[in-house]
Amino acid sequence: MANRSYLYSLSNRPTSYADRPETISGVSEWNYDVPFMYRLLMSGDPQLCASLISDGLDDDESDEKVKLYAIGSRFEPGFARVRRFIEIVRFLATQAPVPSPAAPPVVAAPKATSFIDQLKNWFSPSAASNAPPAAAAPAATTRATGSTQLPGWLDDTLAFLEAHRDTHLLLETVELDTMSESEEAPLRACVEQELARCQQAGAALDALPQDIAVAAQLLREAGATKQAAPLDAFFGLRFDDDCDSTRSRATEYPLGLQWSEVLYFGLFNRAEFEAATRGDAAA
Repeated sequence: MANRSYLYSLSNRPTSYADRPETISGVSEWNYDVPFMYRLLMSGDPQLCASLISDGLDDDESDEKVKLYAIGSRFEPGFARVRRFIEIVRFLATQAPVPSPAAPPVVAAPKATSFIDQLKNWFSPSAASNAPPAAAAPAATTRATGSTQLPGWLDDTLAFLEAHRDTHLLLETVELDTMSESEEAPLRACVEQELARCQQAGAALDALPQDIAVAAQLLREAGATKQAAPLDAFFGLRFDDDCDSTRSRATEYPLGLQWSEVLYFGLFNRAEFEAATRGDAAA
């Protein structure tokens, strides 16, 4: 089984494992990574909160459980950033091919001539004018993004998130964190590092200029070449149909445009949690 990050929309920021929201829905899960779109969504006031996936590790004693953390954030500020980011990426995806600088003409090396031929050239002023003109090098073109499916994925992203709006979001990274850590302090540090990445994603988006054409060009450059902070949060992203192609290694940093209510961990809301707790007590 793959270790994943999990994203949920819910009605509160949980203070404990038992602090269940009135409403909760799955949003997305990702194998072995936290995609950029998760971080951008979580960038609206991210804070440490309790994990709702588990109240401890599998081998914990019942009275000595490791406290596990997740990240909670408000939905609307992050979603506003996602909408603007999608607007900029959509602009990139619909651009016409961008002309590349034309290559300088190739000048052929002069042919060796005899002394008599040189004299003929000196006294034949029309010779140069009769020479065929050098062929101009054709202008090369490169695709702006090479995207055919990306605009549809962007539309699907907005539609899904609109349909699953709630007051808060929850990002769970416990499966990823326990791949390398097993004690409470290091596990908390892993979540704090991810929280900082969420903040950096929001700061990077806010640093793009309001002019959409300028913002799109800067975003393209920041994805391809590492920039100074905060724009370095974009480095490694692709804005084409390979934006999530981690399996083929076309990219190592997924954008994260895959959404689903059905996740491996389907979390109980408050009513379901209380019913399950009563059932366990009765048994």
